[in-house]
Amino acid sequence: MSKITHLIIYSLLFISIFILFILQFNQNQELPNGKNNPSKIGNENIIMVKEEPTLIKPKNLVKDSISLRIAYVNSDTVSKYYKYAQKVQASLLGKRNAAEKQIKNKYQSYENLVKEFEKASPIMGEREKMEKAQKIRLLEQEIMKVEQELSQQLANEEIIMTQSYVVKTNEYMQIIGKTLGFDYVLSYRMGGPMLYANSTLDITSNIIDLLNVKYQSDN
Repeated sequence: MSKITHLIIYSLLFISIFILFILQFNQNQELPNGKNNPSKIGNENIIMVKEEPTLIKPKNLVKDSISLRIAYVNSDTVSKYYKYAQKVQASLLGKRNAAEKQIKNKYQSYENLVKEFEKASPIMGEREKMEKAQKIRLLEQEIMKVEQELSQQLANEEIIMTQSYVVKTNEYMQIIGKTLGFDYVLSYRMGGPMLYANSTLDITSNIIDLLNVKYQSDN
């Protein structure tokens, strides 16, 4: 075979390889970047698809709030019309008035003694004047002591009566809440932590009636 024949064959092979290279390059350019890019392995097409993350729900989820039965009462209104609260308030007010009256009577005696002393002081002897002044000082100290003791006594009685009221009313509410079928019964008052309350959930009147029934049945 001549040299010319060899050159022709080599040229044809080179041209065939070059054409194949061009065709492959154009095919790669037409495919999207990074998505649905098929790669042939044998006779199977493999398509790469970006998967979305799977959301995993936490276990032991709390029951949907829509299924909860929630209501509230106005605690200020309850304190005004609840008979047990009225009794506690009346009792504390009576004790406070009695203490104030006792202190007031002692202050009146003190003021009368001071006026008598000032009026008779010019004609009193030194010994009598000293005795009267000492009596006034002792009465003043007695008034201060009685005032402190009564104030402390009132504070202690208020704590005891308030604790008793809270415990007993809480017992009533446990029964009432379950009877009415509520999951929660909240306390609302102006200036309290609850800034807004839907009026359709207000059961104050009903609760006052039921509290009074329970209280009267126990007393």
